[in-house]
Amino acid sequence: MTSPGFDPNQPHDPQGEPRYEQYPGQGGQEYYAQGQPGYAEPLRFSASNAVSFAWQRFKANPVPWVGVTALFGILLGVITGGTGGFDTDVESAGVVTLSAVLTWLLTTLFWNVFTQAGLAEVAGERPSLNRFTTLKNFGQFLIASIVIGILGVIAQVLVGAGGAVFAILGALCAIASLVVAFLLQWTYLFIIDRDLGAMDAIRASAAAIRANVGPMLLLTVTLAALNVLGALLCGLGLLVTIPLTVIASAWAYRTLSGAKTAEV
Repeated sequence: MTSPGFDPNQPHDPQGEPRYEQYPGQGGQEYYAQGQPGYAEPLRFSASNAVSFAWQRFKANPVPWVGVTALFGILLGVITGGTGGFDTDVESAGVVTLSAVLTWLLTTLFWNVFTQAGLAEVAGERPSLNRFTTLKNFGQFLIASIVIGILGVIAQVLVGAGGAVFAILGALCAIASLVVAFLLQWTYLFIIDRDLGAMDAIRASAAAIRANVGPMLLLTVTLAALNVLGALLCGLGLLVTIPLTVIASAWAYRTLSGAKTAEV
């Protein structure tokens, strides 16, 4: 799909409507076009506001989020648990490879529905379990996932190759892969929210994040810390921190790209 490109200085406004059109929010409240009676200024962007928004939305609708996140964890455990019980290196390598492919497909599938649900929360909806059963633009999701993951795979290969040169190259590549992951973190949101193709979404994400490096770096570190804390709590905390990450990221994407968001 061809896209005219993303201008981070312009709000998402494909039909030419006002930046904040009349829009139903949670509890029946509404936003109005800027300058009109009833106009409500949206939350200013900050890491704390993103997490606060995500928490308010999550606690108002926790059951589907926790249920689907738990299902994801269970299925992931089943896949990774299937790598044991083989005696020969060839068989073990084959099972590990199969496990990696299945893990990637499962993660991509669930992230597709998580992204849709996160955007729905930001739009003021309360997604039910049914909202998590429909895939959107999944082919483009897969393509984007492959492109984004290539650099990380190369880094792992170089680190595992041994030797000082490979270790240094691997470390540099690992750093580069983190930078790429940071710049491309909105790729899936662009694919779902604006129906962009994988490569157009990658370019759009890089442009948007580059325009907001400071605020997004702080939010990324904050969400990473929350997920580490969630993992330390016997992994159970991830049932909360993963939904928070999804919703906060969707809110950041919508807020910084000038699109409308619901009130908390």
